[in-house]
Amino acid sequence: MKAYIYLENDIFLSAKAFGKSGTFFGELVFNTSLTGYQEIISDPSYAGQFIVFSMPEIGIVGTNENDNESKEIFASGVLMRELSSSFSNFRAKESLQDYLEKHGKIGIYELDTRYLV
Repeated sequence: MKAYIYLENDIFLSAKAFGKSGTFFGELVFNTSLTGYQEIISDPSYAGQFIVFSMPEIGIVGTNENDNESKEIFASGVLMRELSSSFSNFRAKESLQDYLEKHGKIGIYELDTRYLV
């Protein structure tokens, strides 16, 4: 699925997306953490925001039941350079893609996040 990002300063970007489809509005915030994307996505302080991850590849360790900061995902969605096509972690139960889809959130990838950060 295609994603189009239009910023208030007239910057227009296109990328690929997965998860919930539709038109979304919100604030972009960035996170430079190298690890902990599941904790970040489920952190209530990101409520209503789209998180831009500066780490080049997200999703490599999958997701599990123990690393959530809350029972739901508060972020409106996530933006990343690359979405890992597989995950590898002994605690992982599902992929990041499945996790976001299950919670009705959008994930956007194949995006130059360095440009946004």
